[in-house]
Amino acid sequence: MKRPWKWIVLGLMVLSGCNPQEENMTTPKNAIDWSGLSGKQIIFAHQSVGTNILSGVEQLARRDGIALPVHEQRGAPAGAGITHFNVGRNEDPLGKIRDFSAAMDAGAARGADIALMKLCYIDFNTKTDARQVAEAYISSLDALSQKYPDTRFVAVTAPLAAAQTGPKAWIKRLLGKQPAQYVENAKRAEFNELVRARYRSGSRLFDLARVEADGGGTHTVIRVAGRDVEALDPALTDDGGHLNERGELLAAAEFLNVIGAIPAN
Repeated sequence: MKRPWKWIVLGLMVLSGCNPQEENMTTPKNAIDWSGLSGKQIIFAHQSVGTNILSGVEQLARRDGIALPVHEQRGAPAGAGITHFNVGRNEDPLGKIRDFSAAMDAGAARGADIALMKLCYIDFNTKTDARQVAEAYISSLDALSQKYPDTRFVAVTAPLAAAQTGPKAWIKRLLGKQPAQYVENAKRAEFNELVRARYRSGSRLFDLARVEADGGGTHTVIRVAGRDVEALDPALTDDGGHLNERGELLAAAEFLNVIGAIPAN
């Protein structure tokens, strides 16, 4: 007689929107070491996914009762915390790289302890020369590191997009075509592999792509030209590219922990 009540209670929980695992779905995997961020002046150049990350940063700071200033301006840090600005123009990765260097030379590096520049998933299409972009990105960060030795320049892997699935993907394969975001993610993967190889050691890498692929607890990959390629976990996005709240929190937690782990100058 007790068993039916168990199922009735569970049914009411579902109908009322109560999910005992819901909290875990929006809680980042790692706690934040806020002490490692104290007093640091951070420059973050980005576009839209960067805005998602900063939204997650602000949510985590509120959650933990931390005052972490976030300022938007193109220039030297506005004090301790994160100073950010939109870099370049989407779909022009080489232009973004040049724009970031120009901003640093115009004064944004002055007083900065850490500086990061993130490309966007939309900067990579089927025709992108990913190796050329990676070499330009690496060359720029290395040159800036030499020019501004008091600033730690941290590389960021390119964000991913969710790969097309379902009937449309099946039809494309039937016609000998790749589903949407297969080739594009392969281009991002090529860029990311080169960036990882250069910056994996030495606290100089924020591996955003890995967070996006691993966010659901399993490594999200697709098969392109005979090899596994990372793709954005569909659970972390509502539109296939930008991060939803769960994705924002996961990416922001990694962003903060990477910065916090960098030794102070």
